[in-house]
Amino acid sequence: MNIVTRLKFNKASFDVRKSSFANILTQFLLVHWDAPAPYDPVWLASVQTYAPVGQLNETRFWWGWVNEQDVQFRLFTRRNPYKYQVIKINDSESLHKSNFDFNKKVKVLAHGWLNHGDGPMPESIKEAYLNVSDLNIIVLEWGDAANVNYITASYNVAPVGRMLTEFLNFLIGEGVSMDDVHLIGHSLGAHVVGIAGAYVRKGPIDTITGLDPALPLFSLGNKDARLDKHDARHVEVIHTCGGYLGFHSPLGHIDFYPNGGTAQPGCRFDYRGLCAHNRAHMYFSESIISSVPFTAVRCESYDELYYQGYCKGTGEKLIMGGFDIHYGKDGIYYLRTNAEKPYALGDADPT
Repeated sequence: MNIVTRLKFNKASFDVRKSSFANILTQFLLVHWDAPAPYDPVWLASVQTYAPVGQLNETRFWWGWVNEQDVQFRLFTRRNPYKYQVIKINDSESLHKSNFDFNKKVKVLAHGWLNHGDGPMPESIKEAYLNVSDLNIIVLEWGDAANVNYITASYNVAPVGRMLTEFLNFLIGEGVSMDDVHLIGHSLGAHVVGIAGAYVRKGPIDTITGLDPALPLFSLGNKDARLDKHDARHVEVIHTCGGYLGFHSPLGHIDFYPNGGTAQPGCRFDYRGLCAHNRAHMYFSESIISSVPFTAVRCESYDELYYQGYCKGTGEKLIMGGFDIHYGKDGIYYLRTNAEKPYALGDADPT
């Protein structure tokens, strides 16, 4: 093949490749790609630069987007399981005229981003607890401050947390012991209850349960802005969307990792992580009333779980969630669940 023929051949080949590339590019551009929701937290945090949530201080508490009327404390008991009574901070009359029982324990439920006080998380957990025992269930309604873009909502966590602190201080002044208080928060709500526990006047709070504490714009290094094991006498965390919408790193005295703590069975094509993220409060509410326990095994270390996605266990077992608090069982725990309700597998082999 002479040089002229070779050049013509190479040019023809190039034209074919060029034409093929143009066709592929055209087809690519014609594909309808699913864009993230406008306020998908991970998407926003990854493509735009925002300052992480700063350390909590009095300036941040008083300057913010949250007003006192944006937050309500709604009481439910077995005497009023469906119709709440509003208790106002520093309003003794609203407390003593309500069905609040000073002889019973207090559970405070804090929802997360894009949710309300009558959303799935507080509703399901409230109903589960009242099915088991007569308690004071207080739902922290901060929907106006949570139903904004994620960036703003993450900054609203601090002032809402401090309002919860003021509410708890008010209960203390009225004779409630923090030994009888259990705070439960999902997503951003986990950080709300963490801040409240850290700043309560006559603490520590007895127990905090964090349900997949929110990760975007929060960090391990800034403990003041997030849930930390020092925020209560005992802190338990359930991780279900770790490394994406929720923290994967341990934050409590006891950290449970259902199915490895990242993806959850039954959550197909969960590219935004919302299904896995919500499984934390679904597992927890089921655990309160289920006759089948969420039995977990203790891992040798967090590294074992992190690198393998599961652990064989040390032989020690612990039930995730439930009505009882697991004092003194500190560690990392792994378990498996069903893909659909009921999720609990009991003592099934975790591996």
